[in-house]
Amino acid sequence: MIRFHQIIVPFLVGIMTLCGSIYSHSAQTITLGMSSAFSGDNASMGEDFLAGAQAGFARFHNRTGHTIELTTLDDAYDPRQTAPNTRRLIKEEKVTALFGNLGTPTVAVSAPIATETKTLLFAPVTGSSIIRPKTPDRYIINYRASYEEEITAAFDALMKKYLLKESDIALFNQKDMFGNTSKNHLTKLMQKYGIQHQEGLFQMEYSRNTLAVEHAVADLLIRHPTPKVIFIVGSAAPSAKFIRLTRQYGLDPLFIGISFMSSRLFIEELQDVPAKIIISQVVPHFEEKSLPIIVDFHQDMTRFSPQNPLTPLSLEGYIAARIFTTALLNTEHINHETIIDALESLNQFDIGLGVPLTLSPAEHQASHSIWLTQLKDGKLIPIPFTKVPTLYLSDIMPLDATGKAQ
Repeated sequence: MIRFHQIIVPFLVGIMTLCGSIYSHSAQTITLGMSSAFSGDNASMGEDFLAGAQAGFARFHNRTGHTIELTTLDDAYDPRQTAPNTRRLIKEEKVTALFGNLGTPTVAVSAPIATETKTLLFAPVTGSSIIRPKTPDRYIINYRASYEEEITAAFDALMKKYLLKESDIALFNQKDMFGNTSKNHLTKLMQKYGIQHQEGLFQMEYSRNTLAVEHAVADLLIRHPTPKVIFIVGSAAPSAKFIRLTRQYGLDPLFIGISFMSSRLFIEELQDVPAKIIISQVVPHFEEKSLPIIVDFHQDMTRFSPQNPLTPLSLEGYIAARIFTTALLNTEHINHETIIDALESLNQFDIGLGVPLTLSPAEHQASHSIWLTQLKDGKLIPIPFTKVPTLYLSDIMPLDATGKAQ
């Protein structure tokens, strides 16, 4: 059953001293809609992103008196539910914009609807190239770097030290457009470095919203020679199970995954499994308090979302909300089109992220920056790119028959 609920940022202040163009007008209510995963294996991702966004919107309300009203619908990471959810948000709930929809297969459904209805889809949680056309679509604006940029950053870091062979590299991915484009991109990266293309990239797949990864592990076990690096383009639960089984059978490759799999569930599933796991991120580490945005994030989460954990996804939701509300500061009359105009007029701007962001009519992806983390002792820790080659040949503690450290 689809869950439906409204989150209205509470009225926190009375009469306020306001400045800037938006402050000189009476308080407005901006309606946003989100179809995302709030049930199933990816529920924690939807919940975390939403919690961070709530904190960012509450900060905006506290400082301006304007309210962000966010209506959410659960699609359980199932594209069949995304289409009716998206049309309901636009036609029945009459939202001004769509915000933060989660996942490539679901956004592949919501993005065309957004374009068709001339409704902004802002900061979807996917790095897929399908919503990053060379000529930007007016009604799709991204915050995060692409999956191709994530994979390239890790691949380049590894290749600076070691020249791998085709047989050294493998891919475990979701069997849909989310995973399929990664094979093409990895192949291009191998060609870029002159890696001989003989048999083709070794690929293992699983079906979306399942944990059926045993056949993929079986394919890996009989592969000779055993790949030394396995790139993972998938969601948290199947990716975690794949890593656990791979280690249980005594294999010890370097696993390199993308940001989409670094949910609370992934960390919990692998907290007792010693493995070499690198995960690229589209946000800095949430404890990097040398950055002003991280200081604000901690303060606002404590104040407005105290029951929610700090995670990469909650930070991404917070950053997306801060970018969105930064654009609103210069918008007098907010509607479907003026929100887009305001975002495009930001050009190069700084929200304390440590890197400049850019949005313009010709640039609809604010960030192209990648950070790296390592999953170690049940925690994500930030690491420099120079550590990737070190992990490639590092030793790992052996496991017993249950998949736990001896």
